[in-house]
Amino acid sequence: MSLLRFLALVLVGSSFAGCGCGDTRIKPIDPVVQYDAGTCVDRGDCPGCNPTAEVCNGRDDDCDTVIDEDLPTVRCGVGACAREVPSCVGGADMTCTPFNPSAETCNGQDDDCNGAIDENLMPQQCGVGECAAVAASCDNGVPVACMPGAAGTETCNGKDDNCDGTVDEGLVGNTTGDLRITNNPASSDFVYIGKSDTGFGTVWQDKRDGPPGQIYFAGLTSQGVRTQANDTRVSNTNGSSAHPAIAWNGQTWGLVYSDDLGGADSDLFFRALSATGQPAAAAVRITNLAGDSNWPDLVWTGSNYAVAWEDARLGANRQDLFFQRLDRTGAKIGAEVRITTDAGRQSSPILKWNGTGFALVWTDYRNAGNREIYFRRLAADGSAVGPEVRVTNDAADSAWADLSWNDVDREWAIVWHDTRAGNAEVYFARFDDMGTRQSPDTRLTTAANFSGYASIDWNGFQYGVTWQDERLGVGQPAIYFAQVSATGVKNGNELKLSTGTGAASFTTALWNGSTFAFCWRDDRNGATNTEIYFALVGCP
Repeated sequence: MSLLRFLALVLVGSSFAGCGCGDTRIKPIDPVVQYDAGTCVDRGDCPGCNPTAEVCNGRDDDCDTVIDEDLPTVRCGVGACAREVPSCVGGADMTCTPFNPSAETCNGQDDDCNGAIDENLMPQQCGVGECAAVAASCDNGVPVACMPGAAGTETCNGKDDNCDGTVDEGLVGNTTGDLRITNNPASSDFVYIGKSDTGFGTVWQDKRDGPPGQIYFAGLTSQGVRTQANDTRVSNTNGSSAHPAIAWNGQTWGLVYSDDLGGADSDLFFRALSATGQPAAAAVRITNLAGDSNWPDLVWTGSNYAVAWEDARLGANRQDLFFQRLDRTGAKIGAEVRITTDAGRQSSPILKWNGTGFALVWTDYRNAGNREIYFRRLAADGSAVGPEVRVTNDAADSAWADLSWNDVDREWAIVWHDTRAGNAEVYFARFDDMGTRQSPDTRLTTAANFSGYASIDWNGFQYGVTWQDERLGVGQPAIYFAQVSATGVKNGNELKLSTGTGAASFTTALWNGSTFAFCWRDDRNGATNTEIYFALVGCP
């Protein structure tokens, strides 16, 4: 073999080394070299010297000198989360992770990546009262402005016609005049009013039968007209019956009151009354321990009564507050619950029900004799929910609180009188259903002299607040009324309710579904002959 021919064979053999065929049956056919499995070209990784489809493995499977080329991409996510990535990097398969979604905004994109564009965006609200409007906030990816309606002239209709955030301001009045409920030469006091499906029930202590005093009842229509000509005596003991409270259970009335039965200590009694106020059963004794049980408040929950009261069983200066559930007959449901446990004195509890639980507000003496207002939430069985909440915290005297449930904003409103400004004035504060304060103390009254013993109720869009006020002269209180917004802003001017020249005091406020009703004690008929009066406030 010539040297030239030998060198050619060596070069051809060297060129096949890169193919990796591993076959020794090479037949030199110049310039192409063939073997049994087919043509072997010196390029790439060619198992068996046959090209295959390219896969993600870091090799040149199709023998085109490029590794892992032309493999498809991977897509994932929708909307703003959509993403596309190579399916193969460095010979390894890749996974696709979508971008994170964000809150949907008005921009023509699917920000929250759920396959829909600009969906479920809250509509816009603008304007107040009758000018309030609701409009879509987005149109084809473009934000839309909300335009309130045009304001009108305010009329007395329970609406904010002029769109200033207040309702019927300056237009409501005493629509019934002062209606005298009692009419006898003896003193009538401690009036309490409850509402039924068709009107009102009023109870009070009356001394027409003698100095100790007994409890009487009078029914009123929704317009304040008496349903019976005569008052009904509902307690009949040889002691002093006082501090009554009444609640309607859908069919009949329940009454609680204190009575000393001619002895040293007062205990609580319950009595079932008919729809017309007639005693339906004998009185049921609720407490029977040493020390006075006094100042009860009563509510109906829809399934049972609940009563809260102050109790001196631990000593004359250790009144605590207690709670008890009762059935329609006055029989106890469950055990008595002690609400307060500190060494001070608590008094004048007010108990209200909001559909799922109770709230209790009271006057408290634990702070070195400086009266303050406290608040506490209770479960349906009377057990405490959360801690006691100190409503007031100043060096002045704070006392005689009332509260009301706002079912629209789901919060409690509390009113009381307070001397932080010098003379006593009426203040207002809001707390949510968890007992968290929602507003600072708001002063409602600013007139000279005493303003206090406030009462409050909610009518679905604003509060009605009433109080006794001595702006016309010290010792000459009259009953005043104000409409107060949900946030504690007075709507319109204060209205003087009582029209007599005597002292009108200790008022109660109650919404009956169409108007506010008020009862109070009044001595216009003689300084020693206080009588019970009633009035409705609404549109003329």
